[in-house]
Amino acid sequence: MFYPIGYLVAAFQNKDDAEQVQRDLATGGYEPHDCILRTDEEVAAAAERNLDENTGFLARLSKSDEAVQIHLDAAKQGAAFLLIYAPGDTDAARAMNVIRRVPFEFAHRYHRLAIEDLK
Repeated sequence: MFYPIGYLVAAFQNKDDAEQVQRDLATGGYEPHDCILRTDEEVAAAAERNLDENTGFLARLSKSDEAVQIHLDAAKQGAAFLLIYAPGDTDAARAMNVIRRVPFEFAHRYHRLAIEDLK
């Protein structure tokens, strides 16, 4: 089950916007492994696998299947994605300040027992 606790998953209408956010976060001190770019093809394939393999109680309870379906739908529309390490509230706020500089589809923050939809 895809459930990256301590991370934000952000989707962007185009790859250029995702790359701009990635560069801006790197300029602000993020390490390359803390802000990973994923293409629509990569996310679509992973999301489809995840939905096929994880249909149990935990996936439904955590709402992770709903979030993964949203990821899949965005990927099918050509979205680019960033997986951003943001374990604390300050980290998440800092990342969102950068994300909001460009148009974005959604940002999901993965907590231990909940997925937060950030605006």
